Amino acid sequence: MINTLSAINEQIRENAVLFIKECEEEYTGQIRNLAKRIADNDDIKIVSIAGPSAAGKTTTAHILMNELSKLNEKTAVVSLDDFYLPLEKLPLNSDGSRDIESVNAMDIVRIKQAFRDIIENGAALLPRFDFLTKSRIENAKEINIGSRGIVIVEGLHALNPLITGTVPKNNILKIYISVNKEIVDDEGRRILSSRRIRLIRRLLRDKKFRGAEAEETLSLWDNVVKGEEKYLYCFKDTADVKLTTLHPYELCVYKDEFCNMKNNVDESTPSYDYFIRAVNALRHFESISCDLIPENSLIREFIGNK
Repeated sequence: MINTLSAINEQIRENAVLFIKECEEEYTGQIRNLAKRIADNDDIKIVSIAGPSAAGKTTTAHILMNELSKLNEKTAVVSLDDFYLPLEKLPLNSDGSRDIESVNAMDIVRIKQAFRDIIENGAALLPRFDFLTKSRIENAKEINIGSRGIVIVEGLHALNPLITGTVPKNNILKIYISVNKEIVDDEGRRILSSRRIRLIRRLLRDKKFRGAEAEETLSLWDNVVKGEEKYLYCFKDTADVKLTTLHPYELCVYKDEFCNMKNNVDESTPSYDYFIRAVNALRHFESISCDLIPENSLIREFIGNK
């Protein structure tokens, strides 16, 4: 996988459309092979996809669902985000703020009940969490996959044994995904870490889909990272499969909109310096229009549709 700044820019200048197509085909090919592995194992009822913030869990889950559908597998996607507890029941950080990164921010009892219903009955009633109103709507949707169907569960805590520990091992396939690649210069010096790439993705996504301006997302970032270190990384080696979600062209798509965010972020904002280093790094990438990105691309999770 190309991950040097000069090589990425060269590919964009020579033929951006072809480069985008090759990146997309590489990632979709990994998912296609994974879908066949799942379809060939009749015991698998639940596929859990875990990863840090802005790793691409949601879109990866839906790409996998589409590939399984092509293999005539009845499949549904469940987001653990829909199982957040009500605001007043969330655990507290040391500063008194609500800890939304903790596994204990999840309604674990409700999640386990949903898993039992899926394995035993092939159907379940599920809640939906509205991020704009920050409230949970009970029994908002129903899934019905029948006795042979597969449910794909995605979320930060999808590898945590408190969430999946009661599912029989032969009935679950565990997947860990993240950017897992950094962008470097020709001498191998880091330009953008995988974590900083995820911050870029999250800032764009939160503004587009969750009504959160950059300052709000940046103020949460330190707790997000702490939550990943405390609740995720200790379980990633329990995964059966690991996927890298970096699309080497993606920084060129983010460049213009992300750099413009700088004008609306106060220097006193938490993580401001970390944010500015991302802005300065992106200035070195070629720009490409989001119109070139396929509608079903994982990158659409962060930039939205046309």
